[in-house]
Amino acid sequence: REAETFTMLMAGLSAFAASDDLVRASHRQIKPMFHGNLPVADEMIVRTIAYYATTVALIYCHKQGKKFTPPQAHRSLIGNLLWMMGITDPRVEKCLDKLWILYADHEMTNSTAALLHAGSSLADPISGIIAGIGSGMGPLHGGAIDLAYEMLEMIGSAENVPEFIEGVKASKTRLFGYGHRVYKTRDPRLSLIEELMNEHKDAIDANPILRIAMAVDRQANEDQYFVERNVKANADLKGCFLYTAMGFETNMFAAIVGLSRVPGGLAHWRETQIAPIRLWRPQQVY
Repeated sequence: REAETFTMLMAGLSAFAASDDLVRASHRQIKPMFHGNLPVADEMIVRTIAYYATTVALIYCHKQGKKFTPPQAHRSLIGNLLWMMGITDPRVEKCLDKLWILYADHEMTNSTAALLHAGSSLADPISGIIAGIGSGMGPLHGGAIDLAYEMLEMIGSAENVPEFIEGVKASKTRLFGYGHRVYKTRDPRLSLIEELMNEHKDAIDANPILRIAMAVDRQANEDQYFVERNVKANADLKGCFLYTAMGFETNMFAAIVGLSRVPGGLAHWRETQIAPIRLWRPQQVY
């Protein structure tokens, strides 16, 4: 139960891939199974999303010591994820339904590129998703949302924020939940996240970590070190509070966020199945 969630996720998806007839057949076909054959590709996309959701639910139940509940055909993807986890609060499903709109796709992220790199060899999409999860193991990408919350827990109290900020400026520690490879202004996703936070205001306000986050945000917005570098809060800083408000532990944040991103990544993969086959093979200059 103490194992890293992403490691368990890769293992679970590998088990599903090993037992999937389309995946097994795709490795033995001289003619590509998915490329140029969208009906089969679409079937594999549905299976991949289902495998991912089931694996996330299994991991959650294992870590929580809860009984896994089999999915039901009439439920939505999010509805089934929560059902399998044993979570029946309709407010959680409503919140995730809105929140996942923000996370469905974010153009060419590190994990999306890893998925497409693997897929360019005509690998099946489950293998591509596993490659993407591997990139998400790093704290600069998929691990950032849970690390942002753990950072706030580590600070301990709002009174410790000034000392922590000085440590960041001296490169002694890292400020998670701030900065972005694309956005040099305030993360536009924060507007909807804050709207959702208002819908769960009681649970979020009761979290003592929020006071620390607000103190960090206040100092980061005023300190010239961050102002001059255009370091602004990103979705991870406040998004983590929605997951805690819904009752999720930090060790499940990234896996659940990852599930919201899987359809977007697979949409990119689907586009490659109707484009000319090109193996990604960057050249190295010595």
